[in-house]
Amino acid sequence: MRLQYHGHQPIELTPGKVVILQIENPSVNTELIQGLQGYNDCLRMIDDGYQELNLSKVMKWEGDLVLNPTKLDSYQTALDKMIVKNLSIEKRDRMNNLAREVYSEMQDSLFEFDLPLEVRYDESLLKLYKYAKIKYLTQVIRQPYGIIETDLKLHLELKDCQVLGYCNVANYLLPEQIQEFATLVEKTELAVLLVEFSEKRETLQQLKQDIYRIDRDFVDWHE
Repeated sequence: MRLQYHGHQPIELTPGKVVILQIENPSVNTELIQGLQGYNDCLRMIDDGYQELNLSKVMKWEGDLVLNPTKLDSYQTALDKMIVKNLSIEKRDRMNNLAREVYSEMQDSLFEFDLPLEVRYDESLLKLYKYAKIKYLTQVIRQPYGIIETDLKLHLELKDCQVLGYCNVANYLLPEQIQEFATLVEKTELAVLLVEFSEKRETLQQLKQDIYRIDRDFVDWHE
């Protein structure tokens, strides 16, 4: 699969691999980030048969998750549905029985009032999970690596994309943490693109990943 930014060499995206795009030109960085957000048409995603793919369906652009960790919350409904879908029959029956007991107690409490009141359980486990308000462990998602690792694992569970895109990861993670993240990606079927706006070539060059670079003069490099 290839991500094509107009006027520049295509970026090869391979399942189980992290690829870094280092940008040194501010205007290129702005246009490309806006393209990844769907605000312009400067980008195209091409499959191995040179057929154009729907970028927004193939790729999830997460951006700077450390600055915007609440992005994880936008997948809460999908996560709840996935959890309920994968419940065993036995687990469903136990939870439904317990829920009926709770609603029965609630109904009993209504008899204290001289009003025509009733409460009914509609057998919706999805509503129960939404009411429970499942949250990520605070000690995990307050750490930059924990946020990015959790996001990767979330999309693996949801199976909702082929490519994950992040920016500014090198601003928050140590080189060894990026390598650890790349090792985690190797065990998946997801490709990962890291977009880094930086002139610190030495920092990125010590990483054992493919690096594409667009310098200040709009010149392409591949290291």
